[in-house]
Amino acid sequence: MKAISVQKAADMLSLWSVVVNTLAVLSIVVVVGLGDQRLAVIAPLVPLVIILWRQRRAFTRGPRGIGGIGRYLTARYLLIAAAAVLLYTVGEVRVLELVGAVLAVGALAVEPMLRSLNGVAAPYAENFPGHEGRNRASFRYGWIFPLNLLGLLALALATLAPGVLLPVISLISLASLVMSLIALSDCVGRIRERRRFQARLPETLEALEPGFYVYWHAPPRSAFQVTMWLPYLERLGVPFVLVVRTVPNFRQLANATEHPVLLRRSLTDLDDLIVPSARGVFYVNNAMRNNHMVRYAGLTHIQLLHGESDKASSATPVIRMYDRDFVAGQAAIDRFDTFGVTMRPEIFRIVGRPQVEDVEQARGPIGELEDRSVLYAPTWLGYQAETNYSSLPIGPAIVRALLERGCRVVFRPHPYSNRSPELQEACRQIREMLASDAAASGREHLYGDLAENDMSVVDCFNASDAMISDVSAVVGDFLHSGKPLAMVSPRTGAEEFAREFPMARAAYVLVSEGADPQNLHEVLDDLTGADPHEAERKAWATYYLGDIARENYADRFVEVAREELGLAGADEAELTP
Repeated sequence: MKAISVQKAADMLSLWSVVVNTLAVLSIVVVVGLGDQRLAVIAPLVPLVIILWRQRRAFTRGPRGIGGIGRYLTARYLLIAAAAVLLYTVGEVRVLELVGAVLAVGALAVEPMLRSLNGVAAPYAENFPGHEGRNRASFRYGWIFPLNLLGLLALALATLAPGVLLPVISLISLASLVMSLIALSDCVGRIRERRRFQARLPETLEALEPGFYVYWHAPPRSAFQVTMWLPYLERLGVPFVLVVRTVPNFRQLANATEHPVLLRRSLTDLDDLIVPSARGVFYVNNAMRNNHMVRYAGLTHIQLLHGESDKASSATPVIRMYDRDFVAGQAAIDRFDTFGVTMRPEIFRIVGRPQVEDVEQARGPIGELEDRSVLYAPTWLGYQAETNYSSLPIGPAIVRALLERGCRVVFRPHPYSNRSPELQEACRQIREMLASDAAASGREHLYGDLAENDMSVVDCFNASDAMISDVSAVVGDFLHSGKPLAMVSPRTGAEEFAREFPMARAAYVLVSEGADPQNLHEVLDDLTGADPHEAERKAWATYYLGDIARENYADRFVEVAREELGLAGADEAELTP
């Protein structure tokens, strides 16, 4: 689906380029045909306005990066020619106008070189001891594009106010050209520094002595997959490096951690990672590019994933390529049998979910609490229709029913929810509903940036007395609290849903057919009142999160990881498979 979307976008860009180029050519014809009439200025303005509209995001996002640099070059050359012809026909061409036009052409000619060099001047390393990486431009190159467009606009309008605009044209074009040349020099400096660093990377890694790598490739806004594991990987007590394959992934992790981050874009770039101190690699998802790293047989490859859930992605045959699969509890092992995936028994190690060590237990029986708080944590659409477990289409109805019961609501949707207009709209309605109720009732609901960015998932757990979610990893983590929870079945009845997703046996199942929740009020009665499944839920918590003492719960992961990597101090006598 993604490849088709990219191709469609490329085709549309090509279509618009043809349209704009054609209009730019016609603008010259119109200018020549109208002679010295001032009305001719409209002709070059038409394609210029289209360029401005098509590249409007470059004015808000471009200054943070490369922006629209290098776009619609042919059309802009033609528009400069049209403006020059227009000035000539009205008799306004002087030395100043010629200088402005030449500078405008020069500034435009530098754009494709700058765009190309900026792609080569990629970031490469961050947070390495004793090295100050040049991973960003010294200034925002994106300003060059709107500056060039401004100069072109002034050139096109010059016949209307030559005394004012002609000097401005030269100044704008000169400023743009100077900025472009400085940017080119900056790119060359960044490329040289990257090459120097890469030439000595093996020696740098040998001096750092990383015990393992964390290898990661994922879509935007996915850094949580890695950051949730960092506090526990740090407890292994050895240096490690985060390895990524794309610039966006590099930016995400470089902004999220102080650990060394390394960008390795090509397959052969990974060869430099093989140093004597490196014993293994941890993975947090099943990205296709993971096989590029797994091919190094001398390292121990360990899959962690980034959550414990009954989704099919948690039991994919792809996991066979790793040496070890760290799972939270027996449920994760049995899940492979459920999906008909045969696995080597020795691949599994039960380590619990260390991320839940700070999850607090219930304040008391929920039916006796006067100030009940309920967390609504829906998932997103997924990549295919069959993996769409999101309850957000009925989310407003769920939240409305909670408010009618006098509950305080903690609303934390999945970070990917903004990828769908439908889910975006549901989130907007819920936030407005909570804001309105807070103003009317004084209840301090938690939502928006506070719940989604400032607070962690565990913070949301601890601020709640119960939870409503979907087929999602947050359900497995929430089990550690012992608090009541409900899961939404988007397509089937409760019994069939529990057979397909065994974790639902620890929850109250809310059945939804389309946009109509079938048993909402009955589920909320159990969830926020009597809670008849409390004892059964605690048994399922052990099944999913491991039979591990609550005290020092995360130590289990640290001990098993150190053993698998062969790090000194691993006490094998205290460990069980």
